[in-house]
Amino acid sequence: MFLHGLLAASSAREEFCAVVDWRGAFDPLSASRAGVDLRRLLWVRANRHIAHAFKAADMILHAGGFGVVVLDLCEAPLRDLNSIPLSYWYRFRLTVENTPTRLIVVGDQALVKSCARVQLEVKRERLLWRGPVFEGIDCEVAPRKALRMAG
Repeated sequence: MFLHGLLAASSAREEFCAVVDWRGAFDPLSASRAGVDLRRLLWVRANRHIAHAFKAADMILHAGGFGVVVLDLCEAPLRDLNSIPLSYWYRFRLTVENTPTRLIVVGDQALVKSCARVQLEVKRERLLWRGPVFEGIDCEVAPRKALRMAG
């Protein structure tokens, strides 16, 4: 999985990572099998409360010290996502702008809009099975948008 690869690479560099999980779908066992050092991972379950997920992400970003912070909003209701003020995305962008922290927002649709430095689209190609055992997902990653930064 793409996200596990990002977290594994970050934790291999001895960076601390955080996953703010809106729906409680993060699987630590799968992440560990993909190479994520769980000792370097903060996992926050927001129990399907968008407001809790945003507050948690905001606190983590402002605390600093994380290489990667993931805000997972997959399968969140569209009405909840549309109620997110644009100011949140600008706040998050300004918080990480001159830091080594990378904020990754995961969702079923483009959420961050003009505040994103890069937008990637991950398309599932096929499920990987070894007999009855699920091995993973083969996917294709394509850029949607890349912002050019001055300097």
